[in-house]
Amino acid sequence: MRRAGSVLASALDAAREHCVSGCTTCELDQIVRKAIEEQGGSPLFLGYGERYGSGGQARPPFPAATCISINEELVHGVPGARVIRDGDLVSIDAGVRLDGWCADSAITVCVGDVAPERRALVECAEDMLAHAVSAIRPGLRWSTVARGMEAIACAANASIAVDFVGHGIGRELHEAPQVPNSVYASFLAQGDFTLRPGMVLAVEPMVVLEQPKRNGIGELVNPEVSLAADGWTVVLASGAPSCHVEHTVAVTRDGAEVLTCRGVAGDAWRRRAG
Repeated sequence: MRRAGSVLASALDAAREHCVSGCTTCELDQIVRKAIEEQGGSPLFLGYGERYGSGGQARPPFPAATCISINEELVHGVPGARVIRDGDLVSIDAGVRLDGWCADSAITVCVGDVAPERRALVECAEDMLAHAVSAIRPGLRWSTVARGMEAIACAANASIAVDFVGHGIGRELHEAPQVPNSVYASFLAQGDFTLRPGMVLAVEPMVVLEQPKRNGIGELVNPEVSLAADGWTVVLASGAPSCHVEHTVAVTRDGAEVLTCRGVAGDAWRRRAG
């Protein structure tokens, strides 16, 4: 999984470098796919299909190596002809399979002259992820980590996409357990878990630049979203910008190891996570 994570980190480094005004999301996807395949990996998202929703309706297989979501697109954006513009927040999510093992990671790139409140949103998401990595240790309940992540978002007046959670990862992209970025009653009752050495989790906060809202029992509620005609792209009804960051993180005997960090950017992120 370290090797898969290194391949993925390298591919996302290439994506960050080429994510500039004038590039299309399809071009960016091809850059990531080439970087993965040249290092012997397979794009984990390409051809992925799952069943979703209470009706069990099947999505079409995912047609690309990456999910690229811009501004009001929260997650699972399908690369295509959309042109990246100055001021955009571009979230690039990708996965790698290498020698039967998986890694999953996402970055959000601030393109050109980005408004301060948008940059602050990215800082918020990265702070949430850094907090999770620094807090992870054997014996801790995940709800304790998630509470800290939720507090960071609320202090920044950002809304968490609570319906979209992280997950276990290993031989497959999505494995148990579910790994939320906030705390709610049903998770505490049925889903909370104790961190143990050897667990590997994809931790992925998604935040939106809009006022957080709570339900009658004080839980954060998901911003209103819709599904685009492509069957994948999740779009915010408010049109507010959003941000998505993610790392594949292994629980070790004395803390955590990020498996999708490398190079200068990785060193800077490790320092941020403490």
